[in-house]
Amino acid sequence: MKRRKFITASGLTLCGIGAGALYWPNRWEYIVVHHSGGDFGNIDFLQKVHRERQQADPVDAIPYHYIIGNGNGMAMGQIASDWRQENNIWGAHVSGNNPDRNFRGLGICLIGNYEMTEIPNKQYSVLVSLTKQLMLKHGISVGNVTGHGYTSGEQTKCPGKNFPMESFLSDIKIKRS
Repeated sequence: MKRRKFITASGLTLCGIGAGALYWPNRWEYIVVHHSGGDFGNIDFLQKVHRERQQADPVDAIPYHYIIGNGNGMAMGQIASDWRQENNIWGAHVSGNNPDRNFRGLGICLIGNYEMTEIPNKQYSVLVSLTKQLMLKHGISVGNVTGHGYTSGEQTKCPGKNFPMESFLSDIKIKRS
């Protein structure tokens, strides 16, 4: 009888692990766009800022899954990510008011302050392209793509008053043939 319980428990555990392994990289349901709020940025700099601001986060990585450079710290339009994205780790890019947006939401951060300046065309077109790729890969609808400050429960101006949200949402619509 003990052997039967062991085999049953082991089988259920392995099924649970297998189901989790399938679910984990395929759980993405949202995309949240941010700006860094500063003129300079790269992986190392954002990790340092994250460590200072969110010391309780057990993940020592940038809070976003992707960052897109503005030519100051990274090349204009360069996409970078660290092990948070590589291992499908939850984000730390929205407040505790939206834990699901962190757990099932991919965070994309544009280096720059789009409260003060306009987003460069190349950086914007790379954002549109990356967002469309992620939407196709994960089956994310346009309705589940937002800016940080456009997310219910968030109190921020991110990604800035100069970020063209309406144009962006129009530009990421995937045309089906």
